[in-house]
Amino acid sequence: MIDVAEEGGEFRRSIDLAGTSRFRRIAGVGPVYEVTAIVGDRIRACLIDSDEAFAYPLADAENDPLA
Repeated sequence: MIDVAEEGGEFRRSIDLAGTSRFRRIAGVGPVYEVTAIVGDRIRACLIDSDEAFAYPLADAENDPLA
């Protein structure tokens, strides 16, 4: 029998809180925000211009373009 070796890779979300992908623009034309936490199917974020904190669906944030 042939042995099969698997290489394990680290699974990463499209929003990496340690990288630049945490900076997004709402719908591509809205204000820039920074993702500060991912909690289940929502994110916690902060608008860059006003420091206003808000919750936002994770799926929408993943579709927002990088800022």
